[in-house]
Formats: sequence, structure tokens, C-alpha cells
Amino acid sequence: MVDVGSAPHAASATTGVAVRTAQTLVFLLSIAYLSIPASRVITTQPVPNAGLALLALTGVALLQFRHTWHGLRGEPPVTWSWTLLLQAILSYAPAPLAGDAWLGVPSFLAASLLITLRSPLSYVAYLAVVLAEIPFALLVHEEPSDIAYATLGVALTGAVVFGFVKMATLVWEVHRLRATLAHRAVDVERLRFARDLHDVLGHQLCAIALKGELAAAVLHSRPESAEREINEVIGLAREAHRDIREVVAGYRSVSLAGEMTGVTSVLTSAGIECEVDTVPLDTLPADAATPLAFALREGATNVLRHSIARHCSITLRPQDDGLVLRIVNDGVPPGPPHPAGSGLEGLRERLLELDGQLHAGPVGGGSFELVVFVPSMATKAAMVEATR
Repeated sequence: MVDVGSAPHAASATTGVAVRTAQTLVFLLSIAYLSIPASRVITTQPVPNAGLALLALTGVALLQFRHTWHGLRGEPPVTWSWTLLLQAILSYAPAPLAGDAWLGVPSFLAASLLITLRSPLSYVAYLAVVLAEIPFALLVHEEPSDIAYATLGVALTGAVVFGFVKMATLVWEVHRLRATLAHRAVDVERLRFARDLHDVLGHQLCAIALKGELAAAVLHSRPESAEREINEVIGLAREAHRDIREVVAGYRSVSLAGEMTGVTSVLTSAGIECEVDTVPLDTLPADAATPLAFALREGATNVLRHSIARHCSITLRPQDDGLVLRIVNDGVPPGPPHPAGSGLEGLRERLLELDGQLHAGPVGGGSFELVVFVPSMATKAAMVEATR
């Protein structure tokens, strides 16, 4: 079952890990590219020129990180026009001090323009920076054979940095969508249960209150009428009790075939490729199908809440005198494993009542496995009948 209380926190934790990982990759990539002109300035220029060039390069790095940070958050800096102008000045002005070591620095300006500006203006500005590399290379006395290399380097570096920023933004959007889907599923289930309770009990409780008021009104003047009203109240209360038990029973019972369809649909909508290999679900006995449906629901919920999976396989096979459900997903987030939630513990308790078994844990290669065994005396007969 869905652990309503901890779902938002678990989804937020998984989202935070994925987004922080993507952000770290973006900043490490920027630092790696910035280290190239820094090392060339240090090794090729005299100390005064190298010091001034490194100071300017530090400014470029800070401005680039500012644009990248706001790009990851999906919003441009408040003073983006001034910061872009300052980065443009620092991308070209120190060239007389640094020489050809400065040829790759405009690539970060190209990336900032793609990150900060909206299309199609961003693409026009990016192309302008790439083409400006040709006269810039001539200005620092580059050989004609190296101009094409320098221009291509600016184009590729700017595109790669922008691509990583876009990737991190998409990671955030995907995980935000997963959290929204989890919240929506919980809200829909709450509304369904509340609607069923209202439809079943609303009329009966109103009738009980009305009958009680009538009985109180005629209790002294017409005791026989009061007794009749009280007996009707008792009958209505028993009927309400029976109806509420039926509502709860319907809430707790699930269809394995319906659950399989719903699970694959939700996982596919979340961008997870599903591979399903099961026996015919309509032939399964009820004593095995219901706990398996709960196990399938819990397994899919954990895939959405606790992983960054791209692939999930679901297999259901007969074994001995029962059935084995195995759910394996990739994309286990780095760091310590999540503590077992109440969902798995509740499922384990349900299986223990049936002499079933549950195993959940990592299986290597960044994958996680949930294995559930549900015994059923009718399973063998149903499987034999299905294969005739």
C-alpha cells in the first residue's frame, strides 16, 4: 500500500539526489574546461600578464557559474544584461595579455547566451560568438589552419556546457513530475474512499438522526411509537455497519490484472520502460491474486519514489505450490539505502499471515529487486488446467 505520510519526503529526497548529481556534473565540466586556458596562460605568459589574465579568467568563471546556477533553476539572473555584457568584455579584452591561450574563453560566453536568453535570440547570439572567433583568432595572430579548429572548439564547448545544463533541468522536471504523479495518485484514492463513504453513509446517518429525534419527541406521549422508531434506528445502524464493511472490503481488495495494467501505465508515463512476463492472470486463484496485487502495487510505488529507474522488469511464475513475483529496476540512487518503509513492512506482515515470503534489496549494478512468494494450494491445479 502507498505510505501516504512518507511519500512526499521520499520523493523529495530522491529528487534532491538526482538534481544535485546533475548540478555537480555541470560545475565540474565548467571547471575542467576553464582549467585549459588557465594552464596555458600560466605556462606561456610572463608573471604580470599571467596574473592579470588569471584574474580576468576568475571573473569569467564566477559569471559563468552565476548564469549556470540560474539556468538550472529555470530563471535568468535579475541583472542578466549587465552580467552578460561584463562576461563579453572579459571574454575578449584580456587577449593582448594572454595571446592564443585566450582563444577558448569565448566558448563560455556562447554557453551563457544559450542558457540565459530565450530562443531564437539565444541561437542568434550563440552563432554570432562562434563567427566572431574567426576575426578574434586573426587578432591574436593565429595561423589560418588553426582558425577553423578554434572556431569549432568554441562552438562545441558552448554547446556541451549548455547541453549539460539542459540535462540537469530535465532531470529536475522528470523528478518533479514523478512526485506530482505520486501525490495525485494518493489524492485520487483519498477522494474515491471519501466519496464511497459519503454515498454509503450519508443518507443512512441522516435517517438515523431523524428517527432518533422522532423517538425523543414522542417518548413520553406515545411510547409505542418511540419504541418503533428506536427499532428502526437499530436496523439502520446495523445496515450502515454492514455497508461500511463492504466499502472497506472493496477498498482492500484489488484485481491483479487491473493492477498490472495500472502499474505498467503509470511507470510508462513516468518514462520507465516496462518489461512484463507473467502467467495468465485470469487463471490465478483469489487467495494468491490479491496479495500479489498488493505486492505489485507496493513494488511499483517504490520504483517511483525511491529510484531514478529507466527500466523495470516484472515477472510472475509458478514455483512449487505457489507463485513468485519478481520486480527488478535499475537506477538505484547513490548513497546509503533507504530504510525500509511501512509499505514493505505492511506487505511482509500480510505475507506472513499466508506463510509467504518477501525479499527486497540491491542486486548489484545499480539495480534493486523485490521478490515475493505467495503459496496457494489451488495454484498448481490452475496452472495445469491453463496449459491443457
